[in-house]
Amino acid sequence: MISKHELEQINELLLDAEKKSHSELVPMVVERSDDYPAAHFRSAIIVSFIFSLALYFSPLTIINPIYFLWIQVPGLFLGYLLGNVSWVTKLLTTKREIEIEVYQRAIEAFFEHNLHMTKRHNGVLIFVSLLEHKIQIITDSGVKAKIDQKIWDEIVNDFGQKVSKSTLSEALKEAISSAAIVLEKYFPLDGKEKSNELKNDIILDTSFRFFHS
Repeated sequence: MISKHELEQINELLLDAEKKSHSELVPMVVERSDDYPAAHFRSAIIVSFIFSLALYFSPLTIINPIYFLWIQVPGLFLGYLLGNVSWVTKLLTTKREIEIEVYQRAIEAFFEHNLHMTKRHNGVLIFVSLLEHKIQIITDSGVKAKIDQKIWDEIVNDFGQKVSKSTLSEALKEAISSAAIVLEKYFPLDGKEKSNELKNDIILDTSFRFFHS
């Protein structure tokens, strides 16, 4: 979770970064990248099977096998609902599925928030998905032309290591600072006035909840 104070710190980092380069750096945090319907169905199948198994080993004497089918119905409903629980979702979703959904959601966010509309095509999105503990850095064509993707991959890897040892906000602040240093190197202001085309605030998904400290 990110506190109000941490949000203010992140926004200050963004303001400072915007003053040092001809680029548009935008961080975004979402609660999850997808509903992962496959996890719901997998959970439903598993729980319905457990219900049948529990009936089989129960002290009840069941002769008609139709009861083993009927007992699966509430199991299917319960299992499907359990798919909404975060740890169940992660447990029943493959790493490949998570990688695809986080990347796809990041691409959608890039266009949704008009990072592709800057004059110099210098938009950079730092996208963080909470449920998956994943980060994606999406850049526009002007940035791709100057900066090797390996540089962004290093920042992504550093985030993964940092978030496993520290808080999300600290990992995100470090990622923003690292990205700002890279952009300052390749897109320096050189005394020229910069036109601010995008908001200098972190974007929070509408379903994302944060606590005031």
